[in-house]
Amino acid sequence: MKAVVNTSVLIALGKLGYLWLIRKLFDKLVIAESVFEEIKDSEVFTQVSELTGTGFAEVAKSSKRELLDMLSSSLGKGEAETIALALELEADVALLDDLRARKTAGRLKVKVMGTLAVLKTLVDTGLIREKHDDLCEKMVEQGFWIEKELCMKILSGMYACMHEQEEEYIL
Repeated sequence: MKAVVNTSVLIALGKLGYLWLIRKLFDKLVIAESVFEEIKDSEVFTQVSELTGTGFAEVAKSSKRELLDMLSSSLGKGEAETIALALELEADVALLDDLRARKTAGRLKVKVMGTLAVLKTLVDTGLIREKHDDLCEKMVEQGFWIEKELCMKILSGMYACMHEQEEEYIL
């Protein structure tokens, strides 16, 4: 399974110390060139470099200029290129947290997972054994924009998806 990842997911998983586990969920990770540039000065850059160094992740640039320009008119550079690459490479999923980007991707029929869906999958498969309460507390402390109670509901499975009628729209 191939995923194209945006900045917020890389940073959140990296700050939590779980970025390396993303290899257990996907066969290939693609990082948009603009996203790679955004994280160059972040504390998770070393972790991302390790993923690219092993060949699991690759940095790519979208060749779809017209689509990129259209998406960039309403989204950030990283979100726009992540969605464009997901379409261009026929990725199985785009890893995005920004609500506007998620809605745009959904309209373009790109499956989306956010940081919480990745964490829930890692928890459900037993790859993360941390208590939900502790994990959600860490996320809030790291600056992830979510209320702890909602995080707890999502990780425990009480809040399955944001839009039940849209199966491709996964937290």
